[in-house]
Amino acid sequence: MNAVKIIICTILFLMATLLFTPERSSAQLAYSAESMALGGGGTAYLTGFEALFVNPANLFIQEKNYSYQFSFLQTGYYFDSLQNTPGIQSRFNQYTDLLSPYHTDLNLAVADREDLVDRSFNENRSSAEFLNQTELNWFGLKWVRPNRSYAVAARTRIGSRYRLGKGLYSAIPLDRNDSFLINQSFTQRYQVLHEISFGYAESFTFLNGLTPQLSEFIVGIAPKIILPGGYLDVQYRNRYQLDNQTGFWENETAFKQRSAGVLTDRAENFFFPQINPENPEYGLRDLMRPTGIGFGLDAGITYLITFSDDLSVLRQENDLTEKSLRISLSVADIGLVYYTNSPFEYEIDQQTTEESQTGPVSDILFQGAPNEHYSFLADYFNPAIFQSFTVREQSIEAFLPTSVQAGALFQYNRLKLMGDISYTITDNAFKPTGFMGFAGVEIRPLSFFPLRAGTRVAQALPGYISFGGGIETDRFDIQAAFQLKSRRGGPTSEILGASVIGLKLYM
Repeated sequence: MNAVKIIICTILFLMATLLFTPERSSAQLAYSAESMALGGGGTAYLTGFEALFVNPANLFIQEKNYSYQFSFLQTGYYFDSLQNTPGIQSRFNQYTDLLSPYHTDLNLAVADREDLVDRSFNENRSSAEFLNQTELNWFGLKWVRPNRSYAVAARTRIGSRYRLGKGLYSAIPLDRNDSFLINQSFTQRYQVLHEISFGYAESFTFLNGLTPQLSEFIVGIAPKIILPGGYLDVQYRNRYQLDNQTGFWENETAFKQRSAGVLTDRAENFFFPQINPENPEYGLRDLMRPTGIGFGLDAGITYLITFSDDLSVLRQENDLTEKSLRISLSVADIGLVYYTNSPFEYEIDQQTTEESQTGPVSDILFQGAPNEHYSFLADYFNPAIFQSFTVREQSIEAFLPTSVQAGALFQYNRLKLMGDISYTITDNAFKPTGFMGFAGVEIRPLSFFPLRAGTRVAQALPGYISFGGGIETDRFDIQAAFQLKSRRGGPTSEILGASVIGLKLYM
């Protein structure tokens, strides 16, 4: 009865926490097919090589008899946008266009702009946030030994996260403290990271003797080397506050941009066209090219409690873990990246002016490609009118998207229930700061046929419902997943994310 009470209390606690997740919930912990199908979490669930990047302690947990696990070319993507593109092929083409520097503006009709505001901005929100991300696991290798498990993996992450002020698409001011506000601010962060990680996990014998039941503490650690690609960080503040006494708008303006690699060439052309008049052309391969060096660390701990006839913690004849409760805590992406190839920083301090009218609404659809902001902000920001600015060409430091995760998983034979909460500490291109939460369930009608579903619970942000499944045998796994966007009226047919079929081999 005590074990049952622990299970029920843990699951209820996590679900209650998810329901009160703050409004800046977004992104997901991993882009593997299993994680995406379960809503995006996996702190306590993932036990394959993917655990290197979420919770390395889970490498020690064995749910299948094997000595080596190998995977290659497993990828997932997430694509949110201002405007829905109907049709799977059209939406996928729009997503792939964002992997290269932007070339062509997409103009908006008046009716399209009204639909866009209704779709992406609630009545009282002054801005909306969007995320495009791709994750490619080039290969992953995990090997199991009696007392330890090891893993090595290489992956590439491409993230583009941007926030748009509602005033960029709507001329209707917001009521703020007996005054009116129009927010035409813009923020975008774009980053490419190539990572090579090596980690291991083992049972923490010192703590295991403190509890009488069949349980064990597992610790894991995974340092990694990072070769960053293209980098862009744009922060443009442009807010209009109505002065009720004078009738004029107080306009606060500030601008800061940092870049590295080939993205610096376009930045110099934009800010100093008289010095560098050429507009360079480049593609995805140029954005992938290393621009510096970085180092990171992922670490975690899992408390595994087995019950009933599950004796896997005793490691007798490689018994598999099938009936358990896992409680996990991890820290991911501790570290820094140093950009040394063409670092560039341009900054204009905040200033306030009085204006008789606000800026115009935009006729351009912003999608999140690198360097797209130059044409998008052309009607709002002109660097030539600013006489005072700061330029730096020293190496740039950027924190990794450091986050802390806690998760629980209840497993009983063919049923798994899981939940995660996560707090992101640093602002970055892959996920916003603050809390996020996930919940998911896995059930197996047949032992080799898992079905998964999950969701991300968020206030004031579009959520999603995820689905997935696969075929799992003693020698290989094939997995797939997709995510459907949810709005106030319920689920839609719009695909937000998907994981291309992931293949794992076992020996």
